[in-house]
Amino acid sequence: MTAKKEVLTFTNGQLVAIGNTLAEFKLKGRASLGRTWLINHLEELNKQFNADQLATQKNFFKTDEDGDFVYKKDKKTLILKDDYTIEEAQKEFDQLVNEPVSIEISSYSARMKALFHALEDYPYELEGLTAEVYAVLFDELDKAFGKGDK
Repeated sequence: MTAKKEVLTFTNGQLVAIGNTLAEFKLKGRASLGRTWLINHLEELNKQFNADQLATQKNFFKTDEDGDFVYKKDKKTLILKDDYTIEEAQKEFDQLVNEPVSIEISSYSARMKALFHALEDYPYELEGLTAEVYAVLFDELDKAFGKGDK
């Protein structure tokens, strides 16, 4: 029997909000170590997402001989390549934003469990975006560790 892999799955579009919100939580000990580890991995995934976004932009929008984007006269609006519509570009970007990305956490199980338990009993009131991010993160940690694993 092989060990169950513990994985957290988010979308590309959630990475920054989760990392930023996680940094605000008041945590100690192993929970804090788990948070730092997770934030570092979220940052790596976000770097890849940014690279993918840039590659997608270069696919849909005109660039000059140096590879820099070409703008309309307002110097803010990119110029689409002749073969594409803005709807096609937007659809591609939306798919990229909503694409799921996973972080394998099995090797850091003790730290991640500590983070899960710290968030499970988090004593501070949360609201707005912080509460939404908390719910997303907690749900993922609960899938990995919440099945009677104390």
